Amino acid sequence: MMKWFGAARFIEAGPAAGEAARDADASQPAVVFENVGKSYAAGAHAALAGVDLQVARGEVFGIIGRSGAGKSTLLRLVNGLEKPTSGGVRVNGVDVGALDERALVALRRRIGMVFQHFNLLSAKTVHDNIALPLKIAGVPKAAIEARVNALLELVGLSERRDAWPARLSGGQKQRVGIARALVHEPDILLCDEATSALDPETTRAILALLRDINRRLGVTIVLITHEMEVIRDVCDTVAVIERGEVVEQGPVWRVFGDPQHEATRALLHTPGHELPDDLAAQIHASPQAGAHALFDVRFTGEAAQEPELATLAQAFGAQGVRFVHGGIERIQGRAQGRLVVSAPVQSAAEAASLAERVRGYASRVEVLGYV
Repeated sequence: MMKWFGAARFIEAGPAAGEAARDADASQPAVVFENVGKSYAAGAHAALAGVDLQVARGEVFGIIGRSGAGKSTLLRLVNGLEKPTSGGVRVNGVDVGALDERALVALRRRIGMVFQHFNLLSAKTVHDNIALPLKIAGVPKAAIEARVNALLELVGLSERRDAWPARLSGGQKQRVGIARALVHEPDILLCDEATSALDPETTRAILALLRDINRRLGVTIVLITHEMEVIRDVCDTVAVIERGEVVEQGPVWRVFGDPQHEATRALLHTPGHELPDDLAAQIHASPQAGAHALFDVRFTGEAAQEPELATLAQAFGAQGVRFVHGGIERIQGRAQGRLVVSAPVQSAAEAASLAERVRGYASRVEVLGYV
């Protein structure tokens, strides 16, 4: 198993930015955005406006939004590739905007970057792609070999060290990119749509690797994506960005279980969360003779207890109750989801009374109509 070489850095920290990154108080946030704004042209819509975020040390923090929302701009502020028009960004307590070029170089060695399209050099082998940043920094050859070998083991590519990028699958290329991003033992790993060019199975494998790196090495990971599945599978906290503004943020389970903003609900939309067409076509606004009411029963994960179907059925009156659609999943150890339940009623008043009774066993209950 690879060990994180925390006792002896390959690169001298140099300026204050490097020292702060190495010796930062573990209790302080890794990254802080304070009222950050970014504009590229006068009069144009701001790429970012009034962004306030804190990324806790050692967490996996996801930033999600639609194309053009400002995600990449936000990420590039962390390593100083972009400078805010207003507000400030602090990394390990250091104001990134106040650093000169030499200090920025030192800071960037503490921040790894993983790209969507891998950015590997086709004329260099797997080993040499990973080793290149260390060679540029003047690290001794023996130290380079030790470091590269450890990283190849970490990402599961020891047997591919001498392969050329053209001979690698997309997932293997991204593993090389991750290994290269870790060569300077960064405190923070930035991932720019790191899985969007990969198929679902490979995406799951890469996300598992990132989570393993986070847990084993304690690296803070900040990733941007437009895929809610990525956020659900790997992140601790998520911020939703829409037209340059953070419209929602919090623990992943809470944002997924009870989204508050329209943009979040749109990103969370999946066919399984909607009523099937055949069922929706049968719904009437008022009950007919022999009608069943359709109840939308939601579990947000706020309550600690698991949904109990037997108890829920009894609350509905058991006789003639059917679970017709929906499902429950677990996110960060919290059970949440939606069940559409059919129950016989004589009137709209009885349906309302029944919904009120069932609210004691679920987060929210709504009468959808009658079938």
